[in-house]
Amino acid sequence: MTQVYCDIIPQSNGWCFLSEQGQSAVYPSYRLAVEAARRHSDEQIANRKITVLRQQDLRGRMLEIGGMAQAWGPEGTAGIRGRA
Repeated sequence: MTQVYCDIIPQSNGWCFLSEQGQSAVYPSYRLAVEAARRHSDEQIANRKITVLRQQDLRGRMLEIGGMAQAWGPEGTAGIRGRA
C-alpha cells in the first residue's frame, strides 16, 4: 500500500487539512478537522493508500498524530501523541 500524508493546519478562521486532493473546507475547531481528516483517510483505504495524519509543531516540524483516543481524552485535548 502507498503511504500518503494528510496535514492538519491552522487557518485564520479555523483548521483544515491538506491531502493529495488539495485543501479541505475550514472547520471551526481542531477536533472537527481531525475527525474530517480521519473520515478522509478511511476513504483512502479503498484506494489502497495508508494515510498518515500529521500536525505542525511550534518549530515547524510535522509530527504524526496518534490515535483518536490518544489525541482526545474525556477532558478534551490531550495533545499530540497523548501528551498534554
